Amino acid sequence: MMVSTQKRRVRRRRLVQFSILLVLILVGNGPFAVSWASEQYAEWQSNQPDYMRTHGRWDIVADNGTRSIHAALLRTGKVLLMAGSGNDQANFDAGKFTTALWDPVANTFTDVYTPWDVFCAGHAFLPNGNLLIAGGTKKYEVLAQDSPDGKKHEYQGLKDSYIFNPDTERYEKTADLIHARWYPTLVTLADGTVVSVSGLNENGDIDQGNTELFRAATRTWTDSHYLKKIFPTYPSLLLAADGRLFFSGANAGYGPAEVSERQPGLWNLADNSFQPVNGLPEPEINETAGTIMLAPAQDQKVMFIAGGGVGDTQAASARTAIVDLSAPEPAYVSGPNLTLAKRYPGAVVLPDDTVLVSGGSAGYRAKDSLTAEIYHPDTNSFTPAADPHVGRDYHSEYILLPDGRVAVFGSNPLSDDNFFETRVEVYSPPYLYKGERPAVSEAPTEITRGAAITVKSSQPASKVRLIRPGAYTHVTDTEQRSVALPITQQTGGSVTLDVPENPNLLPSDWYMLFVTNDEGVPSVATWVHVG
Repeated sequence: MMVSTQKRRVRRRRLVQFSILLVLILVGNGPFAVSWASEQYAEWQSNQPDYMRTHGRWDIVADNGTRSIHAALLRTGKVLLMAGSGNDQANFDAGKFTTALWDPVANTFTDVYTPWDVFCAGHAFLPNGNLLIAGGTKKYEVLAQDSPDGKKHEYQGLKDSYIFNPDTERYEKTADLIHARWYPTLVTLADGTVVSVSGLNENGDIDQGNTELFRAATRTWTDSHYLKKIFPTYPSLLLAADGRLFFSGANAGYGPAEVSERQPGLWNLADNSFQPVNGLPEPEINETAGTIMLAPAQDQKVMFIAGGGVGDTQAASARTAIVDLSAPEPAYVSGPNLTLAKRYPGAVVLPDDTVLVSGGSAGYRAKDSLTAEIYHPDTNSFTPAADPHVGRDYHSEYILLPDGRVAVFGSNPLSDDNFFETRVEVYSPPYLYKGERPAVSEAPTEITRGAAITVKSSQPASKVRLIRPGAYTHVTDTEQRSVALPITQQTGGSVTLDVPENPNLLPSDWYMLFVTNDEGVPSVATWVHVG
């Protein structure tokens, strides 16, 4: 008791000394001192255990100079950072295309030979955990003032298609796309088929609803003549439990500006029908918005986050909206507002079912927001998270790591020198400061849908989740989802779990299995394959 009392006295004395020092500095140095003192206090506060248990912590961990435009977590635990020409005309003209592979454990980077300009392609995971990447940049835009004919010429797309193999850490060529695409969206269906939609074609025109399908067995693309649906570029598409694709309304820009042309809804690939989903607040500013399927995915609730006006307008929104896709007539309802209005929000579902929403900017590629918050689906509310150190807007990516942290890459604000942020910052959520983590000592490597499995954990499980790895670009991640494995029995460290039967809910792929205790603290993930 005396030791504890003495420690409290020491802490109080240091706080008083710190406060007196601040007052003296403020009196003597004015505004500069105020700024310096605020920064010093914020740094001190961010390292306090109580603060981290409530708000988490951000750390800048690396900078290898990679202009990451795309980021994907591979089944090896490494993160693929794809740049291509990296939105740099000089790199494009020189044929300098780059990819880096980041190992978060060793914190090392490896260069990967990149055979085409992957800049602004689309990507999706195949059932074996390989990453399919299609499209890219054939030609950079030419602004009207720089054009011989006085007209603006848009970016032009490519037909190139590759698979990245995590085992060999190399790109492998597939058959080309049927239609050239720049800013497309790829999404994987329950049977492993990948759908590709939208983008600018080889002439810089918006794709007129051409849909094509990739089959891994033949590594070929086929034109689906019966599926025709025009989307704005990088449409946010999610596979719903009934097999339809949900277009949240979020997108990354090009295409018709009319609200009617950006209507959210459920697209039925069996008959090409489209069921509108109404109710989205401020539907005229749904560009550069975020979309996340809330956990658990069985609830079929999707959150729409922030967003901005069409093109390079400065409009931004703090709204969120939530839709229940399992309802007979799904419609958005308003959710809680963010702290600030922003475009380009980063959103990541966490193992405890909360959602980190971070970064973004108040304007078009400008006025970065150094704020973050955590959404709690059980209370439908946000709580503050620690503030990131690095601003993130256009061309930024957010990836959940197997250790439960979130890694953030990129950012390309408007500037005279085409600045690109290459530092890697990692967020450690509050649950990492709340005590000992469960340790999974045994889990099956292969999981079959509809079966029961047993996992051995060092602590009783409150919930178990399968989280699909992220593949993120331009505020779009078509695959991120957290699927609950219902607990049917727990005895002596063995946890028996039911695996959902529905392949639309749980598509074949490699997943991160997290066991979370009753304090909300998750284990380090164990990689399992759903076949």
